[in-house]
Amino acid sequence: MAPTHLTAADPVRPFGKLQARILAETLPYLRAYHSKIFVVDYGLRGTGDPAAWNSLGRDLALLSLVGLRLVVVHRGGALNGELVSLINRHGGRAVGVSGLDGGFLQAYAAPLAAMGDHAGESVRVDPELLQMYFGRGLLPVVRPLATGPDGQACPVDGGRTAAAIATRLSAAKLIVMGDAPGILGERGRVLHRLSASEFEALAPMGEHRHLAEALRAGVGAVHVVDARRPEVLLLEILTRDSQGSLVLPDPAAGVIARSAQYLDLSQHGDESHETH
Repeated sequence: MAPTHLTAADPVRPFGKLQARILAETLPYLRAYHSKIFVVDYGLRGTGDPAAWNSLGRDLALLSLVGLRLVVVHRGGALNGELVSLINRHGGRAVGVSGLDGGFLQAYAAPLAAMGDHAGESVRVDPELLQMYFGRGLLPVVRPLATGPDGQACPVDGGRTAAAIATRLSAAKLIVMGDAPGILGERGRVLHRLSASEFEALAPMGEHRHLAEALRAGVGAVHVVDARRPEVLLLEILTRDSQGSLVLPDPAAGVIARSAQYLDLSQHGDESHETH
């Protein structure tokens, strides 16, 4: 079959236009997030759905290649090597790391009341090793294993480890990927946007406390998304609409709420102004 040659007058196919528009719409996000630190807490113990697992590796590779600084904490530590290989097959430069490496994770005793129903261990993070990986353009995939007070290896909670890393690195975002579509309200509906205070009021005592603490300590935002959905990471980061739940520090949540109200008033004109 002879090759098809396009001329300058040939129209772009509709699907091609759609692809180009989608790519163009990611530009503001790529510009805003370039060199920013994102910590991903992958909460599924296994690989789950093959399509979603492959999508995770591809999405992490893509986000890393376009300039985001990523750290992934995989709670199913035995699968860290598989995730590293998957990311690298998609063109990324991932490296597996344990909290024992260079002693960058240290476990220490914490008050049980602050830990919910988990063991009384918390995590201290030395960021030097991760910063070295960032400087070399690498994506660290962390196994939540720390050095305990007695110098022995100590498994630590993956969620709290991710939150501690995000806090220590002053991450722009902490993205929690689990087996739920997001944070659920009283009627089982996903709450797509809420403040840290609203989130704390919903969470049972002790559960997810580490996420609220990370927000108070300076992490820019917490996202809670469904790891079982392919492409969920790209859609959550590079589009305007949250695929799961977005939790913002109280001041930021207030600014966004006021901005949304202003835009709503502007769209409805004078009639809306009269009702407020």
